[in-house]
Amino acid sequence: MENLSWLREGKSLIGKYQGEITMEITQDFKQQVEKTLEREQADFLILDLSEVSFMDSSGIGFLVACNTRMQSSGKALVLYRPSSQVRKTLGLVQLMSHFDVADTQDELSLRLGV
Repeated sequence: MENLSWLREGKSLIGKYQGEITMEITQDFKQQVEKTLEREQADFLILDLSEVSFMDSSGIGFLVACNTRMQSSGKALVLYRPSSQVRKTLGLVQLMSHFDVADTQDELSLRLGV
């Protein structure tokens, strides 16, 4: 999946995705996230969604499932700089408040306790 890149910073795993999050890619996206989390053992999963141009309902489902999985294992998901399209999509289904969102590096540092 060439639209997804990973960076490890301390206890955090940062995944940056560029492009559309649609039904065609969500299964691959989910598998990549799960595989990387198993390998990296991170306490925080930070998804940089600043360059997501479109997200459909399967993307919403993926983010909700990912958030639930992280919380159930005592870990946290942070949506970092979600694009206007991601905000719009999550807002339409009233899920923005369901996620921990950081729009700046300072906000992200606060969420991570560093």
